[in-house]
Amino acid sequence: MRPTIPLLALLATLALPAGAAMYKWNDANGKTQYGQFPPAGVNATQIRSPQQPESAPSRKPLDQQMKELNSQLEERKTAEAEAAAKKQNAEIRKQNCATARKNLTQLGYGGNRLAQMPDGSYQRLDEAAKQKMIKKNEDAIREFCD
Repeated sequence: MRPTIPLLALLATLALPAGAAMYKWNDANGKTQYGQFPPAGVNATQIRSPQQPESAPSRKPLDQQMKELNSQLEERKTAEAEAAAKKQNAEIRKQNCATARKNLTQLGYGGNRLAQMPDGSYQRLDEAAKQKMIKKNEDAIREFCD
């Protein structure tokens, strides 16, 4: 099978550098011819080659893209962990505030009331121990309550 001249011309057009011109003309036999340089005295039309981008967009290597993606994922995980820790700290502060207010209210009822100790046992408080517990809860309220 013989390739036709137009097919060869098309292939030559694709192989040309971006600045090379391509021409089309009819020869003496009436056949269409293609080439870079038309013969002298022939009415030739210049064929436009497809425009090539002046500069192709540069792409980063795949390993660099992966490193950047992993870095972004780590930053996101860190930000999410910090947000979760901040939320947890706010909840703990809120609980501590509520506990200190409750304890202060109970200590203000008067009399020698029973107080639950940190070990879980109950004791009756004398006035000095009661004032010490009141001071401790007031300090906790200043620290934990906004």
